[in-house]
Amino acid sequence: MISLSKLASWFIVVNAQSSSTEKLTQMKLMFLLYYVQGTYLALYDQKAFSNDILAWRYGPAIAQIHQHFRGKRVVTSNVTTQDEANYRAINRDDRLLKIVFEVQETFGHQTAAALSQQTMRERPWQSTLQSQVIDPAIIKDYFQKHVVEIEK
Repeated sequence: MISLSKLASWFIVVNAQSSSTEKLTQMKLMFLLYYVQGTYLALYDQKAFSNDILAWRYGPAIAQIHQHFRGKRVVTSNVTTQDEANYRAINRDDRLLKIVFEVQETFGHQTAAALSQQTMRERPWQSTLQSQVIDPAIIKDYFQKHVVEIEK
């Protein structure tokens, strides 16, 4: 498993460099990380990161990301040297890099509001009581059936 902060840094650096996407907000970052986790579970039957994903009011959320960026809406305004080091670490992990790149390419152009609406239509969020942990088995099953194309 990789640390959540390394994954968050990867998205922060990529989105800070891009002028074509909406500024990366705390909310959008959590949705992108949810898609990383779901894809990783679907493909490799293990979590990409150990942190729980919760069913919050506006979609899947990760409490540690919310706490880390408390009071900040946009999270790309101050890219640190640690963010850059974390970005390079993810880039050295071919399996994980493929997933974060595909998540960014597939969902990175969408707004946080659009991703919120999308994730709230998905079974993992719908089948979990608000503020409770979304069961990784439900995420894996949903992603295998509806999100990830798995070659057989």
